Amino acid sequence: MTANHVIEGATSITVTTIDGKAYPAQLLNGDAVADIAVLQVNEKSLPALNATDATKIRIGDWVLAIGNPLGEGIIATQGIISRLGVELQVSPTQTYKNMIETTAAINPGNSGGALVNLSGEVIGIVTVKVSASGIEGMGYAINIQDALPVIQKLSK
Repeated sequence: MTANHVIEGATSITVTTIDGKAYPAQLLNGDAVADIAVLQVNEKSLPALNATDATKIRIGDWVLAIGNPLGEGIIATQGIISRLGVELQVSPTQTYKNMIETTAAINPGNSGGALVNLSGEVIGIVTVKVSASGIEGMGYAINIQDALPVIQKLSK
């Protein structure tokens, strides 16, 4: 899974693992409104992360945002969950609901990466940050509780 805006319009998609191995991927399906896309990689030996029970997510929990910011390779940044259930207008026609706000550094290239708890369980899909002058530490992820039904639907 990834954020739909990351792969939208792509003519080829490559998934790179932390050990630097690259695999071609195919888009199974995407949902621009939910900003979720499901990719398929034809490799049997790849590890997978588990999703957490979203009811266990709490303000103040430590998290890691994992992504490829600025194309520098797989990087994890740390922070806490600062708010839950955030409604965020990202365009005049699109508002995300039930977002997770984190203080973990979110930079271009983090979108579509996992927001994980310290047990390595996915709690969200990193999707957007506030990037205005004087604002730091306001990144957002789609709550995994909301993402899983969309992912299941897109996978069929």
